[in-house]
Amino acid sequence: MQKDAWYFQEEIVKTYESWYEGKYKRADKLEKALLKKLLNNLPHAESLLEVGCGTAHFTRWFESLGLECYGLDLSHLMLKEAKNLWTNKSLLRGESTHLPFKDDSFDIVAFIACMEYMPNPVKVLNEASRVARKGIIIGLMNKWSLPTIRRIIQVKIGKNPYYRGAKFYSVFGIKQVLKNALKDTYNIPHWSTTVFPKILGNAESSFIPFGAFLGIAVKLR
Repeated sequence: MQKDAWYFQEEIVKTYESWYEGKYKRADKLEKALLKKLLNNLPHAESLLEVGCGTAHFTRWFESLGLECYGLDLSHLMLKEAKNLWTNKSLLRGESTHLPFKDDSFDIVAFIACMEYMPNPVKVLNEASRVARKGIIIGLMNKWSLPTIRRIIQVKIGKNPYYRGAKFYSVFGIKQVLKNALKDTYNIPHWSTTVFPKILGNAESSFIPFGAFLGIAVKLR
């Protein structure tokens, strides 16, 4: 645990939600469109746990789709903000490697732009598969995108504390992590990337793995 990480800094956490209404507004719309497609590839789901839920931005959105939703996060400051924004407030503080739930507690477990900060992704996915009945949804900052390459360079020259200690994944990288964690107990019905530069006009692509946001649906067998 990095106690000096940005998600433990109150002045940053308080402004986090506003990012989705500012510079990330377009990205947020495109990411949600992709997440909905991933969800459709795991049909008949009724409940969802978002691990690393932060301010519950995506948890609340998943709930708006008719799912019974729960959120878990390591940061008490993030959860404090989430409780101010979400009337449901089905929130719990906990660690992704030790989920405080019984086996098969939820249909789906989701990770949206948070696995990058988890040092043991194999154990994280093992836990997710333990508590999920149907599958796992993963949303990542794509390692093979220009924004992420810029972030990596910024961290190396000491200019971007938000991504210090983060590990980024390409589609092939996260597929290898899934293989290491879940062996032969899963398949991937859909993956794609989205949030390309506006000039390209691409909303989503499963053939060009360079969009800023990478989404993967994992179906458990």
